[in-house]
Amino acid sequence: MTDNVKAAALAASPLFKNLAPADVNRVAERCVFREFGKGEVLFREGDDAAAFYVVAVGQVKVFKESADGRELIIKIMREGDLVGEAAALAGVPYPATAQALDDAAAVEVPRGEFVALVKSEPDLALNIIAALSVRLHQISAVLEKLTLKDVPARLASYLLERTRAGADGREFVELDVTKTSLAAELGTVPETLSRTLRRLADAGLVASEGRRLIILDKPSLQLVAGSQND
Repeated sequence: MTDNVKAAALAASPLFKNLAPADVNRVAERCVFREFGKGEVLFREGDDAAAFYVVAVGQVKVFKESADGRELIIKIMREGDLVGEAAALAGVPYPATAQALDDAAAVEVPRGEFVALVKSEPDLALNIIAALSVRLHQISAVLEKLTLKDVPARLASYLLERTRAGADGREFVELDVTKTSLAAELGTVPETLSRTLRRLADAGLVASEGRRLIILDKPSLQLVAGSQND
């Protein structure tokens, strides 16, 4: 795999996007391009964080597993997202497991060489602070949704965060993960997720077109997203 391909993947991430191309290339030279089959694990919770990853192709789920084997999906990572960077930079074990949801590829950034590079690149250090701040916000948002919001509110928030405008003027959400993965990310089970989707559809808020959900009543969906448990 050429350094140019690795550099392009790195440049798409928040950690490296503001660096000069020459600096990104210097990082790329120290990295490895890794391919993962569906279900393959990038790293497991408790492993030594010797590297972090930048997703280049596909999707990677980051999750914690309870004692009874249930998964709590913290985040589904897509192209340009960082995986395991906080643990690697802090030199502590990975706090969660990362697994490819489908065939995926990522740039593996070795911790030791990256830390040495950061010491000589102030801009890179500033990018790290910004990226970790974003990750902290994401984790806080996940915890808030799981503890304060019911399933309809979680689902409505998920849809609103991913709404896009189509060529025909309609707003939609592309469901690019399985129902099982989406349910786990929302802290529920597939059956409850299906019932919630049907209720939103029956109420005229959304309509299903294959893997795409058409947003029919955005203001009402926003009201659902704002609801909380008593």
